[in-house]
Amino acid sequence: MGRGPRAGSSGPLRSALRLGHRFPSIVVLGWVLAAAALSLLVTPLGTVVERSSTAFLPEDSPTLHGLRVMDTAFGSGNTHSYVFVVITDDDGLGVGDRRVYADLVSTLQKEPERVSEVQDYLGKPEARRSMTSKDGEATYLVVGLRSAVGSPASDEDVKWLRSVVDDLDAPPGTEVHVTGDPAMIADLTTAVNDASLKITAVSLFLLVGILWLVYRRIATVLVSLVTIGVALLCTRGALAWAGEHGLALSTYTDAFVVAITLGAGTDYCVFLISRFREEYGNGLEPLDAVAESVSRVGPALLASAATVILGAICLGFTELAIFATTGPPMAICIAVTLAVSLTFTPALIRWFGPRIGPAPAPRPDSRWARTGRLVGRHPARILVAGVTVLVLLALALPTMQLSFDERAAQPPDTPSNLGLAAMTEHFPPNQTLPDYLLIRSDHNMANTRDLAVINSVSTAVAKVDGVNQVRSITQPAGRRLEPASIANQLGKLARGLHQADRKLESGEPGLERLASGAGDLGDALGQVSAGAGKAQDGAGKLSDGSRRIAHGLGQAADHTSQAASGARRLRLGAAALAAGLRTAHDQVAQAVEGLGRIVEALEDDPICTADPICKRSREGLRKIYTGERDRLLPGLAQAAAGAERLAAGDGRLATGLDQLAAGLRQAQSGSNRIAEGQALLSEKLGELEGGTDRLATGAAGIAPGIEQLLTQTEKLSNGLDESGDYLQAINQRADTPEAGGFYLPASALGKPDFALARTQFLSEDGKLARIQVTGDTDPLTPAGQERYNEVQDTADQAMNNTRLDDSTILATGAAGLGADLAHYLADDAVLVVAAVLLMVLLILILTLRALTAPLYLLASVVLSCAAALGLTTLVFQQLVGQDIHFTVPVIVFVLLVAVGADYNILLMSRMRESGLALDRDEVARAVTATGPVITAAGLIFASTFVALLFSPVEALAQTGFAVAAGLLLDTFIVRTLVVPACAALFEDRSWWPHRRPTRAPSALQPATTSDAHA
Repeated sequence: MGRGPRAGSSGPLRSALRLGHRFPSIVVLGWVLAAAALSLLVTPLGTVVERSSTAFLPEDSPTLHGLRVMDTAFGSGNTHSYVFVVITDDDGLGVGDRRVYADLVSTLQKEPERVSEVQDYLGKPEARRSMTSKDGEATYLVVGLRSAVGSPASDEDVKWLRSVVDDLDAPPGTEVHVTGDPAMIADLTTAVNDASLKITAVSLFLLVGILWLVYRRIATVLVSLVTIGVALLCTRGALAWAGEHGLALSTYTDAFVVAITLGAGTDYCVFLISRFREEYGNGLEPLDAVAESVSRVGPALLASAATVILGAICLGFTELAIFATTGPPMAICIAVTLAVSLTFTPALIRWFGPRIGPAPAPRPDSRWARTGRLVGRHPARILVAGVTVLVLLALALPTMQLSFDERAAQPPDTPSNLGLAAMTEHFPPNQTLPDYLLIRSDHNMANTRDLAVINSVSTAVAKVDGVNQVRSITQPAGRRLEPASIANQLGKLARGLHQADRKLESGEPGLERLASGAGDLGDALGQVSAGAGKAQDGAGKLSDGSRRIAHGLGQAADHTSQAASGARRLRLGAAALAAGLRTAHDQVAQAVEGLGRIVEALEDDPICTADPICKRSREGLRKIYTGERDRLLPGLAQAAAGAERLAAGDGRLATGLDQLAAGLRQAQSGSNRIAEGQALLSEKLGELEGGTDRLATGAAGIAPGIEQLLTQTEKLSNGLDESGDYLQAINQRADTPEAGGFYLPASALGKPDFALARTQFLSEDGKLARIQVTGDTDPLTPAGQERYNEVQDTADQAMNNTRLDDSTILATGAAGLGADLAHYLADDAVLVVAAVLLMVLLILILTLRALTAPLYLLASVVLSCAAALGLTTLVFQQLVGQDIHFTVPVIVFVLLVAVGADYNILLMSRMRESGLALDRDEVARAVTATGPVITAAGLIFASTFVALLFSPVEALAQTGFAVAAGLLLDTFIVRTLVVPACAALFEDRSWWPHRRPTRAPSALQPATTSDAHA
């Protein structure tokens, strides 16, 4: 078979590729010294990873932002993460346990540089119940740390806190655990580092076994092992040095470095050694065979490595630190490994060339030759069969459930998981993993209407599926404050009105006495009126007699002194009588006026109208009032007028003294009539006095009843005024959408009952309200994240068209970590997929100098990756029962697409060596020639990731399985069947837009000897 032009046969690239075989001693010595220096002079990579790893989430993530806002308002303002210290005693917490608790709090409060706050119940008896288990066997305290989760400082703080716990003088039976997100991430880092040595040992064991099975020569195995050994030492040292000088590293860096270096380094060795054996078998001298191998394979290795490097670099632009800190180290790892393979490996091959030996003579009936011919003869059938297998596996991919739970990503016996198990055993689920809603306003929300909005939000959130408790300023104990319920308040008002009604009922006896006394008073006043009329008649008779006496006294002049003396006494008596009657008239007039006011007030009172007893009493009072006004007062007025006229009559008596003597007999007769009138007047006035006494008695009966009525009426009036004001306030507040049956005066917040709730759920300035949400599902599962997002949406809707419509809602908490991870993962996945596919496509186009082949090659690696992830889902999710760790799909995609493109480049470069004349014969020969090499490379690379299955860290094990499965699918289906079938179908159209050359029809002859070496 004729060979096409050698890629990279001139220029700087060829000069660089010739260093290894031209100056082997210098190259080997240089790499050995570099490996030794990087191993001895640089801090070990595991230590650097622990010190330089970055925070788990970006600093501007919504959850961390909400945490900082909440900490500023309710904490110290310096908290970036929280850990929980759990104290348990199966015999029940005793004095010794309380001493341990107090000592721990005291120690932590003395470390302000590490600890930003300690949430304990010392000095807070009201918090003891919530922080102590119901069985009395466990308690906990919350410790705020200044360091962010996943940062080196956080890991150091966790170690320090555990050392403090270990130094506690705990009584027998007492266990103290440290758990929480910072502790989990610290334990994850430790677990990964501890598994690194095991992964390396397993990888080397598998590599040696596969290399021996493939080559059966010690020299070949040694060249590969020495190469990957030097590459591993140099890579770890270079990453450690870069980490100390600012390169961000992740927890997974060490494990991935081992897998990628061993896999890629061995693959590169296999490609070089296989091509060397082929060229050596073709009759070239070892030195020339090495040069020819590097010249032929070197550019392809550079292109294939570039796909992995650029794909890994794409990870560096992601938001999640787990990706951003994994990609660049992977790129450095591939770059260093490639440099070692293209210089150090050729030097070793030159030294061990004869011992490596040539490739065995190819057999026309070999498995790869038969496979090549089968693909060449039936490309369409082979393509359909291969794609069908991949599609069937890929169908499971949509069922993949991602896990963001770092607890499940590590062994169950880590310290943080043991602490979490202790909390789960003694406390309700998720008590220590709540979520928080933060309502941030531009004004003080400590007012009735804003509190009503907060209550509406709390009520709406409590109705979300999966939420079992909501605590806020309006329901600090997880349920609405009964005193703040309008229904409760109206019930209280109703009870007050009923009580007032009962008091009025208790006053009925007094009202009855009032009615009875009113009747007696009416009778007595009737008698007074009658007596007064008779007194008026007597006074008239007395007046007539006085006139006759005056006439007679005028006639009895000689008796003037006696008559004058009698006249004076008469005038004085009449004047006194007139004055007494006028005084009685005025006093009774005042009483009548007061009684009239009472009657008028009762006439307009609907309560009295509705009460039969009060109504009867009112009728009695009306009769009394009418009798006094229409009968008694006129009678007294007339009597007084008559007495006044009598007193005034003595003037006329004086003028008649001259006639006294002449009318002595008439005077005597008149005097008799006067005596009769006076007697009658005295008698009637006595009757009037008796009636007045009875009136006083009746009035005495009225007085207690009236006093009792006035007292109860005053109380009722005050109560109704208060109820009216309260109902008016409720009406003003309740006539808004946000009230929702809730009314709590702002003044209530100042009461002692609300003091603790105020400090927990409303900031000091009142501009930030906190709502604590506890769910019945694990907050770190997809269900928890779905609930978390729904809670935020519900809160937003509940605040629409309210006074707080313009306020900002923030969220944070345990489920928020997973929700943020899911959000960033979605964005990062889109970025990585688009960037990696574009990068790989560009490299394929530049390497193959075509458009058609790169397109179906890229499609094949994408389908292979989907099949691998689908198979991983079936195994771990359906069989093992583990959800897929969220880091797995992205990292697996980058590795499989890049490495798959790597193998594609090697296969298609072999086809391109014959020029543009590609037919089914050339495809068959390329499959026969590259099949053993690519298969060996795929098995070797897969074995290094199989070693990750021995890691106790779930994410590493799943990643190892997915990459290994993908490499095997890529090796035995994609690179063996699918891609060759596509090439056979497209033939030289694969190199479009290059012009199709003129060529003879394909005969599908068996591959020639020179192109069928293993």
